[in-house]
Amino acid sequence: EAAAGDAKDGGRRKTADDKGDKPVRAKRREDEAEPIPETPASLYALAAKLVGAGVVELDALYAHLSPTDDAAVERHVASVETRLNAAKRIGAVNLLAKADDSKAESSAPDPYTVAITPPNDPRDQKLGLLRGFLAVGDVEGATAMIGRLKNLGLDPAEDPEVQRALCETLKATIAECYGLAAPAGAKAAVEARGGTAGMEAPDAKGALMPDEAFERLRLLGPYVASDVVLHTRLVRCVRQHMMAASLAGDKEAAAKGEEAMGSSLVPALGLLHANPGAVFETWSVLELLPVTTRFRLYSEWKSSFERDPGSALETRRPQFAAAKRVAEQDTMKVMRRLSKENVKEFGRKLAKSAHGNPLAVMSSIAVQIEAYTNMIAPVCDAFKYLTPLGYDVLTFVIIEKLAEGREKLKDDGQNVSLWLSALATFCGHLAKKYSAIELSALLQYLVNTLKDNQSLDLLVLKELITRMTGKESLEDMSDAQVEAMAGGETLRSEAINFNNDMAPKARARGVARLKEALQKGTLGGDPLTVPLLVLIAQTRQAIIFKTDSKHLKLVSQLYDGCQETFFHYCDFLEQAFDDQEYAATVPSLKALVHDYGLDPGVAFHIYRPVLRHLKPRPTPSKDKSIDECNESVALDIGGVKMTWKELLETVRGMLPEETWADISPELYLAFWSLTLYDLYVPRARYEAEVDKCRAALNVLDNQRDSGTRDEEAKRKKEKDRLKDLIDKLQKELDAQERAVAARTKRLMIEKDQYLVDLPNHGNTVGRLVEQCVFPRCVFSHADAMYCARFMERLHLLDTPYFATVQHYNLTLTVVAQLVFSCTEYEAGRLGKFLNETLTQLSVWKGDEATYEKECTAVSGFNMKFADPSSKKVSYEEFVKLVYKWHLRIAKSFLSCLEGDNYLEIRNSLMVLTKVVKVFPAISRIGAHILRKVEKIKENDERGDLKTMAARYLAMLQREKPGWKADNLFNPYLPPDPKEKEKEERERKAKEEAASKGGGGSKRGRGGDGKGGKDASLNADAQEFTPGKANAKKEEKKKDERSDRNVRGGSSKTSDASNKKDDVGSKGSGGGGGGGRGGDRDRNTRDVRGGSKETVDTKGADNKRRRDDDRGEDNGDNKRPRKSEDVSRGGGGGGGRGRGRDEEPPPRGGRGGGRDTSRDRSGHQDDRRTGGGRNVRGGG
Repeated sequence: EAAAGDAKDGGRRKTADDKGDKPVRAKRREDEAEPIPETPASLYALAAKLVGAGVVELDALYAHLSPTDDAAVERHVASVETRLNAAKRIGAVNLLAKADDSKAESSAPDPYTVAITPPNDPRDQKLGLLRGFLAVGDVEGATAMIGRLKNLGLDPAEDPEVQRALCETLKATIAECYGLAAPAGAKAAVEARGGTAGMEAPDAKGALMPDEAFERLRLLGPYVASDVVLHTRLVRCVRQHMMAASLAGDKEAAAKGEEAMGSSLVPALGLLHANPGAVFETWSVLELLPVTTRFRLYSEWKSSFERDPGSALETRRPQFAAAKRVAEQDTMKVMRRLSKENVKEFGRKLAKSAHGNPLAVMSSIAVQIEAYTNMIAPVCDAFKYLTPLGYDVLTFVIIEKLAEGREKLKDDGQNVSLWLSALATFCGHLAKKYSAIELSALLQYLVNTLKDNQSLDLLVLKELITRMTGKESLEDMSDAQVEAMAGGETLRSEAINFNNDMAPKARARGVARLKEALQKGTLGGDPLTVPLLVLIAQTRQAIIFKTDSKHLKLVSQLYDGCQETFFHYCDFLEQAFDDQEYAATVPSLKALVHDYGLDPGVAFHIYRPVLRHLKPRPTPSKDKSIDECNESVALDIGGVKMTWKELLETVRGMLPEETWADISPELYLAFWSLTLYDLYVPRARYEAEVDKCRAALNVLDNQRDSGTRDEEAKRKKEKDRLKDLIDKLQKELDAQERAVAARTKRLMIEKDQYLVDLPNHGNTVGRLVEQCVFPRCVFSHADAMYCARFMERLHLLDTPYFATVQHYNLTLTVVAQLVFSCTEYEAGRLGKFLNETLTQLSVWKGDEATYEKECTAVSGFNMKFADPSSKKVSYEEFVKLVYKWHLRIAKSFLSCLEGDNYLEIRNSLMVLTKVVKVFPAISRIGAHILRKVEKIKENDERGDLKTMAARYLAMLQREKPGWKADNLFNPYLPPDPKEKEKEERERKAKEEAASKGGGGSKRGRGGDGKGGKDASLNADAQEFTPGKANAKKEEKKKDERSDRNVRGGSSKTSDASNKKDDVGSKGSGGGGGGGRGGDRDRNTRDVRGGSKETVDTKGADNKRRRDDDRGEDNGDNKRPRKSEDVSRGGGGGGGRGRGRDEEPPPRGGRGGGRDTSRDRSGHQDDRRTGGGRNVRGGG
């Protein structure tokens, strides 16, 4: 037949050549097959037997089979391309089709049918011979034939007859193995042996699948899906095979099982349309494999239908492409209709599509999530119908999307891409809702990205912790929330966490699951807890140097994000592990610093939960030497045992040796080991939370009883929760008060060892600020508050050689200069520290009695801190210092606001926003800052700076009424000649008005406490420093004031219009220093040492003068007075007249009649609740 065909074809070819017909080559292949009739199956069977018997060689016969290899390849490629194009058209709508074409389109073949139908050419003799081999049972010959065709890039197993024959062969091959794997077969074997006595475990060889089965399965490939029963049997056999190989440690046998799953059994699910039984059977094998192996199999599965067209050797399967396209179309239909109201209906449809093609379905959903974040919640709810395989594939798809290599920043290069943010949020919701999500794989991916110096993916970890544990990391916290950070776990959870509606049991489950995933790990079972912790800390330190971008804003944001995630992760570890586990898990303090290269502050933050269990250090005595004290145990927890000597040597090795000449390791350890919880009890926050709970209880009690039983049960459950919460808060408050008292007692004992034996006390404060305060105050808002409280505590404990004045002078001189080196979040924390510091200074400045009690009684306010017997800084000197510090801070910030650098301006605005209640406190400084910020708001082109400037301006306008003039803030300023001349004119006018109104009263001479108003800030003037010369000058001034007070002590001053005059002319005082000209809304005043007197202020002249003077008041006082008080110099002597905004309450010795009313600026932060006092800012 071949010879006759060739002869006939050759004649026709000659005729065509004679005619010169050029397209004859294209026509030749069609004419070549026409004369060849269909070969009977019996002839193929005969040829197969002859080859099997060795009568005919396969190579000799193969050369004469039709079509040729080149023609077969060309025909196969054309068929595959046609079917793939048909698969792409599945579900497509032709919008350009005409109405007349509807009949033609209806008669056209269905694209899906075209795509899944393999070519069936009865004249394909090579495929026919393969069928013959299988028909006669010659598996060896069929294997050789399939190998030849596969080497050409053909797919002979796609033929239905070949599939059926290979399936029958496989069933016979695995029959014995399946008898051991199948439950029914095992039961029959037991019954045949007469009971359970002979139920020995099958040996490894009997449980392993034969090599022939793997070879024939490799020939069949994923087309094993044509026989569902065979697919199920093979999966069960492979599972038994994998378990036996694992027990025997046979890696080669295990590799065969993995190959069978990846090349055949897993991809076959794509053709098993929505068969959950087969999916669960397949998962029973996959769950035995490591997650990395499973993800490799999924990757091979995906590539089986996503290979690009190219070489003919690339085997491409249109049937799988068609199944993938159908699954994608079904998914898109569901996604377009899915909402929170129909989750149950469409969630089942989504799961049905995902049974057979989870890769296609999950990939489509991930693309939708990246574009539409509002779909996250309903999609997560719809996933409750997925199989375990679906959840595993979903995890693989998410990690693949994260690792695709796409740009993770927006086009501006400074903000995180929306797709990354959406995927991170999606991961958090999934991990919270479904325990089947492979968290260890996600965590391993994060570890790998950190090793590659990529920090943007930490957003995923942040979302995982937030959603699973209910603990959110907040940066822009209110003052109440920051104060609550000083409390216990319950208070912090109630005051800070946004997700308080998360049930405690759900929160505990989330913490346990995340902890388990960290401890389990992926590669080799190594835990990821410590590697992830150390990598985040190392990335935080290296991110500034290893970031490719030169944009400071981006580097700042990356650093802030890494720092925020580091703290969030540390909080989670402290919550998830008890103290014993935590101490046994984290590396030692020495290893963190020296082995992992972490900064001491970061290492202490990690190790602080362990240091919380430090035992008190024995105090040297006659019976116990210092060496014996150092040999005592300092730590003994979780397998960590360390003496004081070892701990102090570890601390000493963290910093250069010259550091310890200025500060001691004991003080350094105490500073870094304590927290705000150990120093401060936020009683007000505890009481506020308890009151809120009680109010909620009252609301529930007052509600009417509803008729539904569910609502009653819900109300009862909520009431029980609130009562339990109140009980927890009260117990927590009592426990913290005991802890703070014990810690204070220990500090009182240890303070004498901190600085006494140092050789260099002159640089102690500088070194303490450099190595302790500034590094820690930018860690977090709680740490910023802690730094201010710790330094205050050192002062109040009267720590020897701790110079409090030097500390505040250095801190406030340098703190504003640190603004430029801070990130955005660090600037906010620095502002919190500055706010706490200035608040403490305002308390001391506002109440001389408090100053005398807390400052002059301790050595920190000595003129010479190294000399305990030296004089103290007087109250007047301290007020001058505070005034000087305000001027210096103002000049620093004004200089920053005048610059062009983005971060400098933004950080300055951030810090100023945090301190707005205490700075600016002087009207002149506030006016300068107002002008600079208004200029930024109006002229700066950067939108975020304009927004911040507008916000700060609004805050300034709110605080502006509380600002004071220079001489009111600092009544000890030297008088200005112009102001003095003006005061003299006003004094004469007042005396005339008083004489007309009923007898003039003489004005005392003691009111010389007025200061001139500078035109600009003179922060460059020589700084005031307490010393002998200044002390002598102050003694002389006191004597002069005392003389004046004696001379003018009995005089009366009629100041009918003095109210406005005092404010406008900066604090003109009454006689004898006792009068405060600015007390409002009262007609009489009781003056200490004087008399109570009321002066009529009627008269047109007086009214005109008051109106004129009101114009100079800078808007501080707008209400007219009907009468004013007359102050008489009392026996207090020496006091200077103070304006209405001065703060000290009545006291003896420096003038009488000081008002203790609250400052109308509303500085609630000046109220102090610690230390057994409640001081309110005056004025």
